[in-house]
Amino acid sequence: MAQIRKIVILGSGNVATHLGHAFQEAGLEVLQVFSREVEHARTLAGQLNSGFTDRLADLNQDADLYVMAITDDAIEKVAECFPFQDKLLVHTSGTTHMDALKAGSSRYGVFYPLQTFSRDVPLDYRKVPLCLEAHKESDKPALEHLAGSISDAVQWTGSEQRRMLHVAAVFACNFVNHMYTVASDILKQHDLPFDLLRPLIEETARKAQEKPPGQIQTGPARRNNLKVIERHLEMLKEQPDYHKMYNFISESIRRKYGFEG
Repeated sequence: MAQIRKIVILGSGNVATHLGHAFQEAGLEVLQVFSREVEHARTLAGQLNSGFTDRLADLNQDADLYVMAITDDAIEKVAECFPFQDKLLVHTSGTTHMDALKAGSSRYGVFYPLQTFSRDVPLDYRKVPLCLEAHKESDKPALEHLAGSISDAVQWTGSEQRRMLHVAAVFACNFVNHMYTVASDILKQHDLPFDLLRPLIEETARKAQEKPPGQIQTGPARRNNLKVIERHLEMLKEQPDYHKMYNFISESIRRKYGFEG
């Protein structure tokens, strides 16, 4: 099996930054960083001690793998300009179909890290699930070996599975964090610190790690306590967005546990 040792990263944002450092820590060589914004490419390249470019035509041709960590809307367009038809090209998107890369190379796939990324927040990449796809069977062993060198949670998925996984991740991460923001806003309006909720958040997350989430649901909607729900809705009547969210989610919980009407 030919191993992947040399990598070019297309992109310079949060995912590109974290992957670049993870590859480097695993003893792999990042040859070059590409970005349409040359200063962004220069910055990440400086961290990785690699070359950089803002021109696809100037991509280093000696890499074993080209990782496209860019916005979903740009993937197909950039793939169409990829200069190497016989090089392994992958994207890191949760929602874009693998075939969006087929115009770029005869060898293509997906290297999707399922995690929320902030550029300056360190991650233990060993715990980050990596979801893989490969158009050619012959590229699967090298991709799996690469993924295993940085993560203990490697999973082969089809494009539709991965896209639904991304939908689930939006619920589990992005929507949950927005709920934290709503809770913080409500507390600020009444001169209360968000720190009061942190133990509750920690305990809820801990229980969700140990049991199916549906088994640990609590709260007035789970108990079908309509008087409490009505009282809360009354308290939120001056904030229509929060009122709608509270009512919709409460009704969804009630239906989930068999309380109708």
